[in-house]
Amino acid sequence: MHCPQCGEKHHRNGTTTYDHQMLGAVLVHPDHSAVFPLAPEPILEQDGARKNDCERNAAKRLLADLRRAHPHLKLIVVEDGLASNAPHIRQLQALDLRFILGAKQNDHADLFDWVAATPETREVELTDAEGIRHRFRYLNGAPLNIANFDLEVNVLEDWEHTPGGKVTHFSWVTDFTLNDSNLMLPMRGVRARWTVENETFNALENQGDHFEHDFGHGNNNLSTVLMHLMMLAFLIDQIQQRGCRLFQAALTAAQSKTRLWRKCALASTSA
Repeated sequence: MHCPQCGEKHHRNGTTTYDHQMLGAVLVHPDHSAVFPLAPEPILEQDGARKNDCERNAAKRLLADLRRAHPHLKLIVVEDGLASNAPHIRQLQALDLRFILGAKQNDHADLFDWVAATPETREVELTDAEGIRHRFRYLNGAPLNIANFDLEVNVLEDWEHTPGGKVTHFSWVTDFTLNDSNLMLPMRGVRARWTVENETFNALENQGDHFEHDFGHGNNNLSTVLMHLMMLAFLIDQIQQRGCRLFQAALTAAQSKTRLWRKCALASTSA
C-alpha cells in the first residue's frame, strides 16, 4: 500500500518499500522536561521531484513557516551536526533565528585547523555543580570553511571530565559572542536537544502513544492528517504536564505515562 507522496526505498533484491516521515520541532528549556511541539513538517514526495524529499528540504520549509507564523518570536535553533552547513546557516540568519549547531571535526577540517592555529583562540577550565570539569576552547569570528570564507561563526569546544575519569569531547558553532564568563550558557542550551530526543520521540514511541505505527494510510493524505492529530494531542498533554496540577497528580500516582493512558482507557471503557 502506498501513495504518490510516499518515500521510496529500492532494495538490491528488486523490491521497494514505502514510508512516511516527518520533521518535528519543539520548544525546549534546559530547566524543564516538558516540551511544546510546533507544527511538524511532513517529508513527502514533492510535485515534479525526481527523488525523495529529505530532512534538509523539510527543514527549509519548516523554518520559513515558523518565522511567517511567529515573526517576532525570539528563538535559538539547536540542531545536530547535519545542520552546520553554509546554506542552512545563511537561512537561519535571513530569518533572524539565533543558533547553536553541532559541528564535528571530521566534517569541518578547515574550521578546526583555523581554531588551532589562531592566536586569539582561548581556553578556560570550569567546574559545574555536579563536579564535572569542563575544559573549553573557543574562538569568535572563524570562517566556516574555505568555500564559504565570508561566513563567520563562533566555535565552542568542550572536553568534559567526569569525576570517574571519563572524558567526552563536544563541539558547536554559534552566532552568540563567546567570552570567558558565558561558556556554560550555550553548553546548557545545546544540551536541551537531548530533551527533544527523550521527551518527544522517546515519549511518542515508547510511552503509550505508539507513534511509530501507521494508524491508517488512506488514498492520499490520511496518514499525514493522523500525524498532525497525534502531535496536537501530544501538545495538549505537554501543556497539562507543565501547567495542570490535576494532571501532574494523576501522572505521579500512575508512575508512568503508559500506565496513565492505560488506566484512562480502562476507565473510559468501564464508563
